[in-house]
Amino acid sequence: MISRRQHIDALVGERLRSARKRRRMTLGDVEAASGGEFRISVLGAYERGARGVAVHRLLRLAEIYGVQPADLLPHESPESPDDRSHALSETAATADASVCFPPDAVL
Repeated sequence: MISRRQHIDALVGERLRSARKRRRMTLGDVEAASGGEFRISVLGAYERGARGVAVHRLLRLAEIYGVQPADLLPHESPESPDDRSHALSETAATADASVCFPPDAVL
């Protein structure tokens, strides 16, 4: 059974990979753009959901990718990690991150 945290890490990883690819950057490009702050192996682990991303590092990646930090957060409810569908409806795909992650939420 997948834990809630693993589910969230996987969703964030998908968002990170998508943002990087939209910028047409390789993992090596991100390492170079960060001045070595992010290693290729760590970036890959983030994108695979194998490693969680600390908030300050997520903010830095948003800066490198030229996106808002909320764009890197999942737009579906992290409440059901066993929901294997992972297919986002049009409504869920455009939901405001503040709905899924209220200001008092702990990541």
